Amino acid sequence: MSVSMKSKVVRSDEPVAEPVDDELVMADIDRGKYYAFNDIATAIWQNLEKPITVEELCARLCQQYEVSAKQCATDVMAFLKELESRGLIVVEF
Repeated sequence: MSVSMKSKVVRSDEPVAEPVDDELVMADIDRGKYYAFNDIATAIWQNLEKPITVEELCARLCQQYEVSAKQCATDVMAFLKELESRGLIVVEF
């Protein structure tokens, strides 16, 4: 299923994530992969704790960071598609 601005997205239950210094480090034990998220990626990940539309996620990020709605949507969509391809999020309608 492809991510769109109207999609609801939520974290997958599989990865284990812990804050380390200024980053969030995530381990996907089943795949043997480790990821380090910067502060913005961490903010996105934290917002995915409960199902949220991509539109609402972008609105929250625009309030939190100095970014245009268009740039935020572009960047968030790219990041969410990467997370989806790695099985780290679930996309709902």
